[in-house]
Amino acid sequence: MRSLLKISITFVFLGGVATAGEGELVKRDNVTLKAPIVAVPSQHWEGVDGKWSTFELRVGTPAQDVRVLPATSWQETWVVYGAAANVCNTSLGVSSNCNEARGGFFDSAASPSWEAGPQLYLGLNEQLGYEGLGQYGFDTVGFGFTNNTGPTLKHQIVSEMISDTWFFGMLGLGFQPTNFSNYANPQPSFADTLWSNGNISSMSWSYTAGAYYRLKGVLGSLIFGGYDASRFTPNDVIFTMTSDNLRDIVVTIRSITSTTASGNTTLMSTPELAYIDSSVPELWLPTEVCQQFEKAFELKWDNSSGLYLINSTTHDNLLKLNPNITITLANQKTGGPTTEIVLPYASFNLNVTSPILPNRTSQYFPLKQASDSNLYTLGRAFLQEAYITTHYNSRTFNVSQCVFDDSLLPDVLALPSILPTSTSSSSTNGTKSSSKAHHNTLAGGAIAGIVIGVLAFLALIFLAILLIYRRRNRPAKRPSTPIAEIDTGKTVEPFKGSSAYTAQQASGFTNEVSGQDAKVEIQGNPVMHPQELEAEVPITPVSNGNGRDSGNGCGNLNPVKETKTPMAELSVGERGLGESWRGGEANEEHIVSPNTDTLPSMMGRERGGDGMDARAYSPVSEGTRTSWSPGAPTTTSLGRRQSKFEERWSSERER
Repeated sequence: MRSLLKISITFVFLGGVATAGEGELVKRDNVTLKAPIVAVPSQHWEGVDGKWSTFELRVGTPAQDVRVLPATSWQETWVVYGAAANVCNTSLGVSSNCNEARGGFFDSAASPSWEAGPQLYLGLNEQLGYEGLGQYGFDTVGFGFTNNTGPTLKHQIVSEMISDTWFFGMLGLGFQPTNFSNYANPQPSFADTLWSNGNISSMSWSYTAGAYYRLKGVLGSLIFGGYDASRFTPNDVIFTMTSDNLRDIVVTIRSITSTTASGNTTLMSTPELAYIDSSVPELWLPTEVCQQFEKAFELKWDNSSGLYLINSTTHDNLLKLNPNITITLANQKTGGPTTEIVLPYASFNLNVTSPILPNRTSQYFPLKQASDSNLYTLGRAFLQEAYITTHYNSRTFNVSQCVFDDSLLPDVLALPSILPTSTSSSSTNGTKSSSKAHHNTLAGGAIAGIVIGVLAFLALIFLAILLIYRRRNRPAKRPSTPIAEIDTGKTVEPFKGSSAYTAQQASGFTNEVSGQDAKVEIQGNPVMHPQELEAEVPITPVSNGNGRDSGNGCGNLNPVKETKTPMAELSVGERGLGESWRGGEANEEHIVSPNTDTLPSMMGRERGGDGMDARAYSPVSEGTRTSWSPGAPTTTSLGRRQSKFEERWSSERER
């Protein structure tokens, strides 16, 4: 058995062999796990933008068999709606009998278990030019041709789609739910239902697209809850998922190099982030990188089709050149380990036909220019030579070079939801020996560090004691102004000297206070203590005109009642630390609560699309059932789906 794949320092795969039947328990290293669920390839190589390995699904009751492509970037199940008008768009060169070419049709009218939902835009990769509509609902979905080839799940999200750009249905691999109207009732995905039902031991899946050009055709591999260790060369590179669950499986492309018999050519040297998305075939890269491809391989951009079409002359030259394209990946733009995925020219030698290239067929190079860095993508062509394993419980994944060897038997291993550390889950012998050595010995440097730390701590304690002792023995500083002692009774004897107040004046400041022979010292000037008592305070002395005060040389004393004024009557607002006062009025525009629509999005992007004219589609043929039509939706507007992790609402489009 091959050594277990390390995905991160704390990401070591444990598992059991795949020969256990569905739902059976397997045991490895004293950990009992569910056997991974292996999806059944359809044995077909098909598609309008290349030859791809599809997978078999059973949808509805009774089951209708359809073939779909896995989508690493999505979480829903899409099937081609067979009752739609122009489902076989002959005006674009599609055969009038395209049922088999599109992987089989689905008709919800023939499934009593179908529960109709809203009509929605498909909303996936609209910025890359993909569009379509779907009648959403719920139905039974299962793997394989029969119940014996995989699990069957009820009440799964299914979209009867109408689209020319999405030619095949798809199986979304994501674990995020779908929200049709609000966050109160999120609908789980197919993968998440497998996890919550206990069919798999972790929120994980692994996938490679397969390679038609390798050996006698190596079919794709799709596994939930584990991976096939026989399909790739392991590496120790850690990839972490982003916080944007609409674009989470992101890697850093450090460089791209072409290797031929004449040497190496650098095609990309500036690190960029790219999304791994199997729903599209191409590699979407920066414009300047595409220009380097053009120069190295004499590629020509076709404006009418938006593709790098390859004629026979260019194809022959590329066969002679036979370049290997090496894509160096890392988790971040600088530092850390890297891994290389090498793609031969055969992985870029694809065919395109109707409806993508109307009424004709051509070879093309699956490369497209992206002016926005958020659109950089490694598509299905990349996954012909790369094997990806994701683990959503730990938000990590691994990308490794595929192995093509028909003498190897499958080695399917399960993944636990909590991954052990590398030190506790290495090989059994290695763990015991290294653990024993670690606990029985201490390096000399560690001992010296401990001694120095203890000495430093004792020195700090001694310094603190010294400072406290010196402060307590410091003589008190005498006040610079005369001190008058106020008896707690009723008389005041001011200090003889330059006091500005006589005994008669001071009596106006005297209040009876509780206490046992306590005295209060006043430094020169009288001190008013906050009490809810009546007190007499002096007013400004009135001069008699000859420079002397009238009466006894001081101003007249008028008794004044002192009352407390509530803070609210003084227009004092209650504000938080650091908040500015704005005219005493509450600024409610800046208050954000969970019930408002101003909460920022964690994702920065939303599902759903804009600018799509639903009237371009007429989904139901004449003479067939008219259960729905985008031209006459059952709701006043087409809704949009958003992830449960997104906290910003968007208004629905008005038709």
